[in-house]
Amino acid sequence: MAVPLPSGRALSAAEATTVLRDTDARVVALVGPSDAGKTSLVACVYDLFQQGPLGAIGFSRSKTLHSLEITCHDARMASRRAEPHTNRTPIGAVSFYHLELVDTRSGQRTALLLGDRAGEEYRAAADDVQSVASLVEVNRADVLTILVDGKRLIDNIARHNVRVDVSMTLQALQDGGGLTSRPRVAMVLTKLDLVKASAVQARAFRDFARIAALVQETFGANLGEVSTFQVAAAPRRSDVDRGIGVDSLIEYWMRPRLAPVARIAKALLPDRMFARLAPGNAPSGDAL
Repeated sequence: MAVPLPSGRALSAAEATTVLRDTDARVVALVGPSDAGKTSLVACVYDLFQQGPLGAIGFSRSKTLHSLEITCHDARMASRRAEPHTNRTPIGAVSFYHLELVDTRSGQRTALLLGDRAGEEYRAAADDVQSVASLVEVNRADVLTILVDGKRLIDNIARHNVRVDVSMTLQALQDGGGLTSRPRVAMVLTKLDLVKASAVQARAFRDFARIAALVQETFGANLGEVSTFQVAAAPRRSDVDRGIGVDSLIEYWMRPRLAPVARIAKALLPDRMFARLAPGNAPSGDAL
């Protein structure tokens, strides 16, 4: 009898839903413009686990091994590239990378579903908030991971657009109903190696802190919490180790989701007493 084998390719939204139904899982939406480092981060996470546990978190298995290997290949020495490289995510439906991880302290297994979508589609959502409804990874996210491109922050011209891009993206997600589940937010400064090697690194770190503060101030009421991270997923400098900061980010991704706070709307009664006594408005019991 033939036994069907999993393809090992990235999961569709429907396949990711099956994982959510069958196991303890977290949906992580990777949000950011093209070249911010979304796919590089996915590749880095997978490759680091091939070397062993990250702190107390170990790798158990993956339903998407084939796609992860393809994603990681060009960032490895085996590819014979002069420097690490990851292909851009093509425009189209979101793809989910699956990682089942285990907390070695408790034995608890948790699946991460990393939603990877082309950055152009998030930019398009800022122009048409109706499209937010189709961003399934955002609408179901346990953690929104907002990538802030460190290379742009050290550029004297591009840095001024970074804060605007982040603000416009989150405003679109809020206006389009994508934040109704109040996800936690991980603000991630990428390309840390380039930032630390820059003559303006202090300014870049201040800019990043201001962006995170702006997100908290402007959108905090619709978010679970906002935390910041700094990572070097695919460093171009040989004196910087790959994966700095990624272990803390994974711990954050795996945290249990906070139960949403129930919001009970207070019933509004008409101002005039006669109207209050109309059918359907009269108070129950003996209270007037």
